[in-house]
Amino acid sequence: MIGKGKRNWVLMFPVAGLGVGYLLLLVYLFVGRVLGLQAATAVPSTPTPVGVELWEAYGQARAAAQAQAVDAQPVSASARWQVASQEALLDGAGCWTFVFYAPSSGHALDVVVNAGVGRVVNQTRVWVAPGSLAEGAWQAGPRDIMLVFLAYGGQAFLDGHPQAVVDLHLAEGDQGGPVWTIVALDPGDGGLFSSLIDAGTRQVLSD
Repeated sequence: MIGKGKRNWVLMFPVAGLGVGYLLLLVYLFVGRVLGLQAATAVPSTPTPVGVELWEAYGQARAAAQAQAVDAQPVSASARWQVASQEALLDGAGCWTFVFYAPSSGHALDVVVNAGVGRVVNQTRVWVAPGSLAEGAWQAGPRDIMLVFLAYGGQAFLDGHPQAVVDLHLAEGDQGGPVWTIVALDPGDGGLFSSLIDAGTRQVLSD
């Protein structure tokens, strides 16, 4: 039979064991948290978005727009690069914004496509019907257009303005037919460079 004093010592062993185990658990969680924070700080705060092909984004946008209005027609497509390096421009845009027009209701629908999902974010009453984008070479995407932009002054501008933001816009031109407008702006010094490129012929119309 175990005496009372010995019994207390025997009971203290599992209690002490639990205390040590709890302490080790706290140390493990603390170290894991510190390492996790260190790993988080090693990752860029704004990861580069994966490029989305224009035609894929357009399909998602059209489905979202026609779910609201079956007669919705494409009017324009836009994208932006906050880090406008040559590599980023040629990799494609991580997010696309489209405008569709529904003749039956007279409304323009703004559709955003991000991570392969399209959603209507705004509807606006339009009193004058805008020109719609006819199917054509623009559907292949802006990579070749970006190569033209870079070759005709765009690369030189980006080299001199590494903080420049680039906006890309596709819509029907004044002469009919789709036209790409590319605007590079340095928010720091106000430097600006723009190009207007025919989506079909890839000819620079102005810069």
